[in-house]
Amino acid sequence: MEPMMDRDQIVKQLAGLEVDLINRIWGCVAEEEDTFEFISRQLVDKPEDVDLQNFINHALTGVLLAVAFFRFKETMKPFLGPKEIEEAFMRMAHNKAKNVVDHWHEQSEGSAD
Repeated sequence: MEPMMDRDQIVKQLAGLEVDLINRIWGCVAEEEDTFEFISRQLVDKPEDVDLQNFINHALTGVLLAVAFFRFKETMKPFLGPKEIEEAFMRMAHNKAKNVVDHWHEQSEGSAD
């Protein structure tokens, strides 16, 4: 029987899984880049102005947030009312985004040395 992981080990493992998931998504995007570009250009009024990477980032962010909100809402139903769930999710999403931005800043500061 494996010993239980402590909180830091769990966070590290989940962060690794998150990075792996993002890398896999981008791998799929890279393999089908022409298809993504074709679709993204069809969905806008001025196809010549499309920034494919931004389009894909916004689309993925929207999908991931929708899934995360659904799962969060289902998990929290026994504990919070609908309005409290929305507020808690907004705080959680804000903190997650802040953590990611802070991590990027740490990475770029570390690589500048």
